[in-house]
Amino acid sequence: MTALLSDRPTDKLQAALNHDWDDPDRNFPVDYLRACARWFAGLSDGDRRVAESAIWVYATGNDASAAKIAAELPAAPLFPLP
Repeated sequence: MTALLSDRPTDKLQAALNHDWDDPDRNFPVDYLRACARWFAGLSDGDRRVAESAIWVYATGNDASAAKIAAELPAAPLFPLP
């Protein structure tokens, strides 16, 4: 199955956050998590640094700034939850 891609900054941020998430509660479809892992693995070194910066900023509690940083990333798997 090919994941639908999104250019929305929030979807890019979610893909970065979920690229290595095991989801013990099974809230996310397995195909989505695999697509995030493939997406992250395919990022250039520069894009990977951008993604890691967005993850770090998100971890500090600044969701809006993290999404702005993630906006620079290539299209990412569409986040499956509303």
